Amino acid sequence: LRGGNRTAQAAPAPPRPAVPERPRILVADDEASIRDLLSKTLALAEYDVDTAGDGGAAIEQLRLVDYDLLLVDLKMPGIDGLTVIREAKRFRPSLPIVIITGFSSESAAIDAVNLGVSGYLTKPFRVPHVLSAAAKAR
Repeated sequence: LRGGNRTAQAAPAPPRPAVPERPRILVADDEASIRDLLSKTLALAEYDVDTAGDGGAAIEQLRLVDYDLLLVDLKMPGIDGLTVIREAKRFRPSLPIVIITGFSSESAAIDAVNLGVSGYLTKPFRVPHVLSAAAKAR
């Protein structure tokens, strides 16, 4: 080498890409097996998932966390899903909401549509339908 010793300089590390926040979903259903299935399925699809076993717990979580999507069962003991939807819309009118239910009645569907829900899943549901509904959070 001419001109003496040169020290090699390390190239600066490339900037790390920003990691986008994962959409956060609240699953409110009184059936533990449904909550577990939805939670695991959505977590594998790169969503952050919280669960609530009843309407009161769902409303409390909606007060504390800014969710990207609410999946809520219509028929729960105590505070039902329609009440949860009304409260969710009061906190955040633009929150996408998808109803999950084991029964479908015309009056419940009309009430849900009037409250501005984004979708409706009837139990038993298939994973692709759940993932399609969850895409509303992205």
